[in-house]
Amino acid sequence: MLSRDGVPGWVIALAVILALPVFQEPMLLASCPPEPPMVRTLVWIYPAYVIVAAWLGCACWARRRVMTWILFGLLLLTHIGVYMLVTQDLN
Repeated sequence: MLSRDGVPGWVIALAVILALPVFQEPMLLASCPPEPPMVRTLVWIYPAYVIVAAWLGCACWARRRVMTWILFGLLLLTHIGVYMLVTQDLN
């Protein structure tokens, strides 16, 4: 369980802000290309990854602050990657 001891409120707020783009999943699923089916699978997995990464970023703040920043950076890159994966024309 995440204890709030040592986790500043701004880190939690940043994690929540970084997790907000996950609410675009219905739009992303609607604009998924039909082929390859792996794209749709990755978009289905995307919300679970975002929630776990945001939670882990907060959970490791007390001991490993660099790891928090790495997780938040990967979270941003994941948002960009999923958006590019869905919007690119594969033909």
